[in-house]
Amino acid sequence: MKILKMTLILFGFILLSFLYVNADANSSEPGKRLIVHTVKRGEELHLLAGYYLLNSREWYKIHSWNSDVIKNTNRINPGQDLMVYVNNDWQPPYNLDEYVQSIGRR
Repeated sequence: MKILKMTLILFGFILLSFLYVNADANSSEPGKRLIVHTVKRGEELHLLAGYYLLNSREWYKIHSWNSDVIKNTNRINPGQDLMVYVNNDWQPPYNLDEYVQSIGRR
């Protein structure tokens, strides 16, 4: 009987932690939507922050949303998928691929 109680308690904690993690991942911030960006050669966090957040100094936000993927803040690798939260009405301010190519990064 004691083992059954402990098992049920443990299962409850696991279930609650699973629900909490999923709710946090889905809710983000009110008025925001999720974009999954696949990193291409020549891109950096500050460049992506300028594109999506319209402020390159907010690169740390992209890092914090993706701290499980980005191990070194100075390097993101082509092929990595990064989560970026933007305003619901966000529209691309310019063509990112053309911009990166124009500054000689590709």
